[in-house]
This record gives sequence, structure tokens and C-alpha cells, in this order.
Amino acid sequence: MLKTSDPTRVYLALSAGLSFAFALAYTLQGLYFVTVAGLYPLQLLLIGAALEGAAFLLEVPTGVVADVYSRRRSVILGCVCLGAAMTLVAAFPVFWALLLTQIVSAAGYTFLSGAQQAWLADEVGEDRAAHLYLLGSQYGRAAGIAGIAATAALATLGLHLPILAGGAVALLLALYLWLRMPEDGFSPAPREERQTWAVLTGTFRQGVREVRASRVLTLLMLSAVLYGASSEALDRLNEFLLIQEVGLPGGLSAANWFVLLALTVQVVGLIVIEPLRRRINPADAQAASLALRWVLGLSVAALLAFAYAPNFGWAALALVVHGVLRGLYSPLYDAWINRGLNPASRATVNSIASQADALGQVTFGPVFGVLGNVLGVRSALALAALVRLPALEIVRRAGGEKAD
Repeated sequence: MLKTSDPTRVYLALSAGLSFAFALAYTLQGLYFVTVAGLYPLQLLLIGAALEGAAFLLEVPTGVVADVYSRRRSVILGCVCLGAAMTLVAAFPVFWALLLTQIVSAAGYTFLSGAQQAWLADEVGEDRAAHLYLLGSQYGRAAGIAGIAATAALATLGLHLPILAGGAVALLLALYLWLRMPEDGFSPAPREERQTWAVLTGTFRQGVREVRASRVLTLLMLSAVLYGASSEALDRLNEFLLIQEVGLPGGLSAANWFVLLALTVQVVGLIVIEPLRRRINPADAQAASLALRWVLGLSVAALLAFAYAPNFGWAALALVVHGVLRGLYSPLYDAWINRGLNPASRATVNSIASQADALGQVTFGPVFGVLGNVLGVRSALALAALVRLPALEIVRRAGGEKAD
């Protein structure tokens, strides 16, 4: 192995490299699924369910690698799995093959999940790492915009090429990390503390007990289930609606229209989200509840506007508005759910929240796919929007509860 690099430099390269690869592989993946693979609404939702379901099941065994053996090894394996999955998607545009690649993708996500942040904290300390997380996200946004631009250029030669390039970038990133990524601050867990299935099952049960003991946390978990169910339908069906129902205007290719939409969401998000975050105080439960209710309510309106958009301009505006609101939802939810948590149980509670969101996607995703086939994509998306309405009341109640 070559001489290792400074952890800060490696982390920034990792953040930028992953964002660049994701932008290449995923900006036009939905268009690729609809136009090249010819997938129908139910198939699109089944692919999403396979990804989320596999991630749900693989989170424990992949966590063993990071906690017991090596954070570095886990991150590298994550990049390899994601690179392999992207390459397979580009090579085999057939439903069953695409379905199987979701398992490989899920392994990649779960190998990376938490491992890169834990590695950085081990190497540079928690205080320095907190600053670098934010800096890394800025590098990622810039690299993502560059990746979208590169996608536009490659897509003129074929929709599979940006996805293939994304896989190549992820695999090259894995090689770079293998050669240059240090790991001096990691100490393997003692055998009695290692995260085996038995230990992790016990930890999960403890986390569930803590969530059940807190009415606020229980309500927020229910909200996550509903939000995940709704989001999955939009993520998988928006390209289908734009292509098959609304229609794309002339002047640009379908690929370039989707690239332009992705760039618009990124740029508007950069301009709007940060000032809004600074004005909202998630440490105040009532303020957080009010802000989340506004975000959820407006997102329902944006989804309904998209579902019944009479033309492309209306649909594009609704998508951009929803994208900005989505960028606000996650940090507000995360800040609120972490408010006042016991540090010893923080990771477990956050993991349960992620699993609640995944559970909503896995459970309701195929249902919306069936509805899309039977009732039409517009009706499926409208019903997905309405699923968020109970979350408004759930969040209101959570905001009125006393801290546990």
C-alpha cells in the first residue's frame, strides 16, 4: 500500500467522489428504467422495495465489519458494491437483473452507512469531525452539480453511459481509498462487546423499549413510516408520469430535460434551504412541530399539484418545490429526534428511525405500484400524497408532548 494521506483530504475526496458517482448513476436512472428497460409502475416500485428491504436485512451483518474488523474496510467494500451494482444496471436493463442488483446496492449503502463518519471521528476527533461533516457536504454538493453536467454530456451517446461511468468512478474511488486511506485511530471491539447477531438483537430490543417509553419518539417513528411510504412512490414514479402522462416539451432531449430539472433542484436548494434552516430553531419542540407541519403540508400540496399537473411547466415547478421542502424535512426531523437523547442510546434510536422510514417504503411501495397499474400513475401519486396527511396530526401531537 502506498503512503497514506491526511484523513481530512481523504474524507473530502470520499464525499466528493461518492456525490459525483451518485449524480452520474442516478440522475437519469429513472429515465433509463422507463425508456430502456421498459419497466411499468409496479416493477418500478418493486425495485425500490427490493433495495429498501435488502438494506433493512443487511444493516446488521454489514455493521459487524465496521464495528469489529475495520471502518476502512467497510467503506472500501461499500464503494466496491455500489460500483459493481451501477455497472450491472448499465449492462443488463432487464427487470429481474435490475431487481437483483438492488441487493448489491443495498450492501454498498449499509457498508458505508455510519462507517465513514465513524472512521473520520476515530482519526481526527469528534470536534474536528463535526466541522468536516459540513465541509464534506459542501464538497459533495459541488461534485454533484459537476456530475449532473457530466451526465448531460454522456447521455447524448446513450443513457447507459452515465450509469456505467458512475460505477467506474465508485470503483476507482475504492482503489484510491485502498491505497491512501489511513486507519490509525480504530481499535477493534473486544470479543465480549462485538456486534454479533445476539448482541445487536439485544441492543435493538433496548432501543425499541426506549422508543415505546417516549410518546414523542413513538409519534415521530409513526410519522417516519408515513413519510417513507409517500416518498417511495414519488421517487419511483415521477419519471414515468412526466414521460407517459404529461409529456416532455420539445427543444431538448428527454435526458437533458431531466438533467435540467436535477440542476434546478440543486441550485434552488442551495439558495433557499440554508437561510431557512438558520431561521428555524429545532431545539424548541413546538417550533420544530410547527416547521415540520408547514413542510409536510406544503409537500402534500406540491405532490398533488405534480400528480394532476396539466402540463410540463406545472409539473416541473411542483417537483422543484417538493425537492426544496424535502431538503428541509430531513434536518428538521433529525434535529428534533436527537433533542435530549441519551448519548448511549442515540445511535440505536436513530437507526430505528431509519428503519421506520424503510419499513414505510418496503410495505407501501408495491401497493402504490399496483395502484399505478390499476388506477393510473396520477391516482397512485395523489394517494401517496394523502398518506402524509395523518403525519400532520401526529407531528402536532408530538410537539404538544412534554419532553420525556
